[in-house]
Amino acid sequence: MERPLIEISALNKEFRGGIQALRDVDLTVASGEVVVVLGPSGSGKSTLIRCINGLETTTGGSIRVDGQQVNGISQRRWRKVRLNVGMVFQNYALFPHLNVLGNITLAPRRAGIMRRAEAEDEARRLLDMVGLADKETAPVASLSGGQQQRVAICRALAMQPKVLLFDEPTSALDPEMVGEVLAVMKRLAQEGITMICVTHEMGFARSAADRVIFMDQGEIVEMASPDNFFTAPKAERSRRFLELISRHDA
Repeated sequence: MERPLIEISALNKEFRGGIQALRDVDLTVASGEVVVVLGPSGSGKSTLIRCINGLETTTGGSIRVDGQQVNGISQRRWRKVRLNVGMVFQNYALFPHLNVLGNITLAPRRAGIMRRAEAEDEARRLLDMVGLADKETAPVASLSGGQQQRVAICRALAMQPKVLLFDEPTSALDPEMVGEVLAVMKRLAQEGITMICVTHEMGFARSAADRVIFMDQGEIVEMASPDNFFTAPKAERSRRFLELISRHDA
C-alpha cells in the first residue's frame, strides 16, 4: 500500500494567551489528491496549512511530507524539506521590484534547482499554461489581481513541489477575476497535482475536490466526498454552515 504523501497526526497549535487554533488534528493526503478545507473564519483552516508550510510553529503532534518530518526540525533541515511544499497566498506576495519572469525564476535559481536558462524556459512554459505568455517582461504592478495570482501560482510551481497549498487564493480578487484563477486551479487538479486548498469557493470544492474537510474551532468536524458533504452532511455544524452559505448566495 502506497504511503500517503502527507501524514498529520495529533497536531496542535496554541497561540499566546492560550488560544487553541488546532486541536489534535489527524489528516492524510494521498499523492495526486485534491483536498478542499472549508469552515468559518477562525476555524483553523489557514493555520493548518501554514503549519504544513512551516510558517507557524506547532505545539504538539507531527507533520510528515513524503515521509520526512517537517515540524519541530532545525531551520537548516527545514530549508531542504520546504522545497517539497509550495504555497499560494491570498495577497499574491510577489516582489514588486522584479518583473513577471524574475518573480518566477528567483527561487529555483537561488535554491540551485535550475540555472537561469532552464528556469526561464520553465517559467515561460508555466506562463503559457496559465494564459500569460505575453506578460513575461511586465512589471507585476501593471497586472490585474487575477493575473498576479496566476503569476504567484507559476512561482510556486516553478519549485516543482510535491504538494501545493492554497490559502484562500481568490479572497482578495474582484468577482470578475475569480474565475480565471479557479480555472488554473482546476487544470492543476486535472493534471494530478497534489493540492490542499483553503477556500470559500463552493463551486470549486464541488467540481475539483476529491475530499472536502470541514473545520470548526480548530478541529476537523467532518471529512467526506464533495457529493456526500454538500448533499448529506453528517455533522450538525456542517449543516448549519451550508445553510448560511446558501442564504448568502441566494
